[in-house]
Amino acid sequence: MKRSPGLYVVAAALILAIGVPSAAVGFGEGRDTKLGKRNPSSGSLTRETQIIASNGSYGTRQSNKRNGEGGGAIYGCRSEAGKEPCVRANNLKGGRAFEFATVGKEAGFIQVGDTTAPPFSTNATGKVANLDADKVDGKSAEEFAGAGDLAFAAVKADGTFVAGRGATASTKSNVAENTYTVTFNKDVSKCSFTAGATGASSDVGGFGAAIGQQPTQVVVDEPDNAGGGAGRDFHLQVIC
Repeated sequence: MKRSPGLYVVAAALILAIGVPSAAVGFGEGRDTKLGKRNPSSGSLTRETQIIASNGSYGTRQSNKRNGEGGGAIYGCRSEAGKEPCVRANNLKGGRAFEFATVGKEAGFIQVGDTTAPPFSTNATGKVANLDADKVDGKSAEEFAGAGDLAFAAVKADGTFVAGRGATASTKSNVAENTYTVTFNKDVSKCSFTAGATGASSDVGGFGAAIGQQPTQVVVDEPDNAGGGAGRDFHLQVIC
């Protein structure tokens, strides 16, 4: 029996019609997502999978209802430095790009391969409210003296208290010897003191400073002939 050449043409067309689409989605493009499975089962997609929404809540939601363990989502990539990040949130309006919330005591952790590198960078220069940092510009918190550790007083030659931080009063306790007593609002007995004349430098010797009769007092002793015998205005600095 003689077969028509047209049958071979039709058969070839059917093979192409069935085989080509199968090859086109061989890595998963165009197929439905299978829950609880790897998608695709082997290989990897070569195009983006886009989920576009238009609603008043969220475009997608991922949650894990298992109690005690199990995360909500994990993202991995192999991008080089300066290329696309593994995760990017971009708000095209003026709202926040991200939020982190937890009922626990720690909201997150940033792990960097180079422990000397900055954990993140920003182009913003504004003040961050409630940020408590252990180091600033590479220096530990212990290397910075707190505002409460610095005290000073400005005193007139007649003992009048002018201004200060932590200082509350001053008197000229010995007029003949130009000795002054400055009182502070805390114990300064274990602090260091520096006193110096206000204005031009003293040409009759340095000023002495020592703890007074009370742990909250510092005695400043000027040379007897300072200011022609009347004393000099001075500044007293206390560092604790």
